[in-house]
Amino acid sequence: MDEKPAAQAGHPAPHDEPISLCTRLLKFLFGHVGLFLLVSAVAALGAMAFMELEKEHEAHRYLLKKNRARDILDANSYISSFFWHYQANPNITWLQWDRKVQNSLKQLEQYVADAVNTYQYDGTVDGWNTDWTFSKALLFTISIMTTIGYGHIFPRTFRGQLFTIIYAMIGSPLLLVFLANVGDGMAKTFTYIYSRICCRWCRSRRYRSEAGPGKRAKRLSDDVVGSENFMPTDKVQVPIVINLILIGLCLVFGAVIFATWESWSFSSACYFSFVTLSTIGFGDMVPGNSFLDTNDDGMASFKMAFTIVYCIFGMALISMCIQMMQEQIVTKVRWTAHELGIMKTPAAGRRVVRYKRSRRGAVLQTADDADGANPTSGWTRRH
Repeated sequence: MDEKPAAQAGHPAPHDEPISLCTRLLKFLFGHVGLFLLVSAVAALGAMAFMELEKEHEAHRYLLKKNRARDILDANSYISSFFWHYQANPNITWLQWDRKVQNSLKQLEQYVADAVNTYQYDGTVDGWNTDWTFSKALLFTISIMTTIGYGHIFPRTFRGQLFTIIYAMIGSPLLLVFLANVGDGMAKTFTYIYSRICCRWCRSRRYRSEAGPGKRAKRLSDDVVGSENFMPTDKVQVPIVINLILIGLCLVFGAVIFATWESWSFSSACYFSFVTLSTIGFGDMVPGNSFLDTNDDGMASFKMAFTIVYCIFGMALISMCIQMMQEQIVTKVRWTAHELGIMKTPAAGRRVVRYKRSRRGAVLQTADDADGANPTSGWTRRH
């Protein structure tokens, strides 16, 4: 009795099953574009959250700064009248006047330095360089998610510090997933490009040498990408030198851009690019002009977007290069140690096969005149 196909019997075939909206949404979110949008949304929402959490404390700090600025103005007026009083006194000597003036200026200097360090005094009463603009807060959230941690700003309230802990536990793993996703795609793409361009000449020479003189060599267009007979793409390894060159080009590219925008020297810009992409993030150099520029809205947005993309994709690129170099370095180190006699274990790729000693006559042995094709013929007992 013939059975009806599953689709005719009222049961849909497995490939015809509809995909739920939730599954489609998850596939999109964990794709390259979806993860990028998700990371961007988390960074932007985190920036706005920090602005709201620190807003009240920031207003209080601004009030303290204004009061200290007024105190400095009063101190200036007092010292001015103080100098005039001693200048008009005919009984004071030059040495006494100089000593009093130097002491007064020293006290004013320390007072102003304390106002600058503690209250962010900028020489004005109403001026204020707030820490929690959207661009600064966004740079702060990016530094948390990437674990760079510049330290240019930080939350001063308990709720802001508590939110930082929670935000880091969510944002950092999310960005790591994104970097792993992007890095894997970049590694496959770069390996494919290297295999199809740099390895093309080696394959063509191999095919010509295998064909022999006067014969037509195998065409490269007939190769199945990933399963080529010689240097298959799936197993080809990008040389360490090329990975180092790629890392160097990434650092130089960022150095040229930041040296132009920040008016840094080229060496300082290279240092900043390396410290940023390696997530060391000392905080001694922060992309202020390129990330926090407010003079031109269009240019400021472009600089901010470029800095974010450079940091994220630069980290993914360096991670990709290190990952591609890691296996080769480990293999070379093991081979060197084995050749020098440091390691007694065999080199990578070799396998030790140990055989158990068998009792004489207990193992069947193929006769010398048999080919072993038939497992039941040609066997003799060892005597």
